[in-house]
Amino acid sequence: MLGVRLDEQLENRLNALAVKMHRSKSFLAKEALTRYIEEEEGKQRENELTMARWEEYQETGETVNNKAMMDWLESWGTDQEKPCPVK
Repeated sequence: MLGVRLDEQLENRLNALAVKMHRSKSFLAKEALTRYIEEEEGKQRENELTMARWEEYQETGETVNNKAMMDWLESWGTDQEKPCPVK
């Protein structure tokens, strides 16, 4: 169980929203925390993936050629969309 102290302004906003939505304050708080945690976990996964890619680059030095990448990006949304370039 978790207890959270809210300042008066946030408490009033939460109360007003709960009334308008016909939901409990607990429901809204749980929903907000769920969304926030999912967003932060997503950021953490992206950071971990970025660091893994950076470490791989430092070990191998392999990159995708800029021209190949630009050609691919410019093909997006066309009938001749090219496959993603590889290292």
